[in-house]
Amino acid sequence: MNSLGVIKNFDKDLYAYFVKEIERQHGSISFIPDENSTSPICASIMGSILVNSVNTLTLGKVDSLEALTVKRLCDVFDAPFASVKTVTIEAASRVVFNALTSRGDVIMSLDLRKKEHCNTENLAFRFVNFGIDPETQELNMDHVEKLALENKPKLIIISPVNYSLLIDFERFSKIAKEVGALLWCDLSQTASLTAAGVIDNPMKYADIVTFSTHGAMQGPQSAVILCKKELSGVIQRTENLLGHTGLLSPQLSSLAARLHEMKTEGFKNYCMDVLENAKALAKGLEAGGMKIIGSKTQSHLVMIDTRNCAISARGAQELLADLGIHVRIAQVLTDNPNIKYDAVRFSSLPATTRGIKASQMEKLGMLIGQFLSKPDDENGKALLSKVSGYTSTLPALEKKYFDQSVAKLISGELED
Repeated sequence: MNSLGVIKNFDKDLYAYFVKEIERQHGSISFIPDENSTSPICASIMGSILVNSVNTLTLGKVDSLEALTVKRLCDVFDAPFASVKTVTIEAASRVVFNALTSRGDVIMSLDLRKKEHCNTENLAFRFVNFGIDPETQELNMDHVEKLALENKPKLIIISPVNYSLLIDFERFSKIAKEVGALLWCDLSQTASLTAAGVIDNPMKYADIVTFSTHGAMQGPQSAVILCKKELSGVIQRTENLLGHTGLLSPQLSSLAARLHEMKTEGFKNYCMDVLENAKALAKGLEAGGMKIIGSKTQSHLVMIDTRNCAISARGAQELLADLGIHVRIAQVLTDNPNIKYDAVRFSSLPATTRGIKASQMEKLGMLIGQFLSKPDDENGKALLSKVSGYTSTLPALEKKYFDQSVAKLISGELED
């Protein structure tokens, strides 16, 4: 049954909203990780008969569906313990803070990440930033170690949403142990790449690993906490105290299915293409006159320094949106508190899901760079023409990245 057809006949006002959103998604190219398309099998399960089922978990009991999901998480991410009871990464982060820290503790964090999740008086800490070296625009691990020795943090946090290079998790682990700190890595934007093995898995070095399961992972709205066995008890107790008793059946089933799907060859090929497309995008942006923060990318992320743009980061975001390109902006902190970079942040995850090729990504990057260098009508029309040309031919989802039976869902060929 075509649900959109039912909505068209049942509720014309709601149908108009659907049409507008379909046109927005198909007629634009997103570089925002959270806007990555959900796997069709996940979307199908979330809209299935399971919406009529409610899990009521009690202390000491684990639903068999949750046990299956946890087993698959541990398998895919090579983790000794996994918990999937929180709906958002913000909630998962607050579980970690409440479980492992006390009010007033020193927290060292890359770009002060996770500070935004500390929203109560109990979660009041002294945050110490570590950022990129202003000269090399890369992490200086000797400086990180020096900061750790000076400040003796309780927790060291790595959440590289503004860092496009690979992280030396082993060195971070050594620094944490040297000062008696716990190491927490958040992989919300790189969880899929980690699961596919195309970038390093921090689980063998970190005490805690967290990530959201939508966006980069193309799963349902939920969040995961992985940790060492010795921390599992306090994590579980804190989840219960904060009222996180578990996900509903549709979310758990959807996540379990996505984890199963992530073991396919198509998924690994997708992640490899994500990396290839990010490099092509960076090459194109540089050819168009942009300066890449860190000079290269080793992940899905490409960051441009807006000091090379003719307009501000906010202006770049708004003008690109008018041309059908969706990006995020960020402020990148450095080791020098007086030096910060306003940046435009691009992720190759969503466009790769639609099947864009590296050659197309490079051309698009060059036109974006030229437009941001000189945002006049000529460059704007050239960029809009290229976006329109690509979006008219790109599918909503590239079938080759999914299992054959899942690919049928994309075409609507799978029977109810």
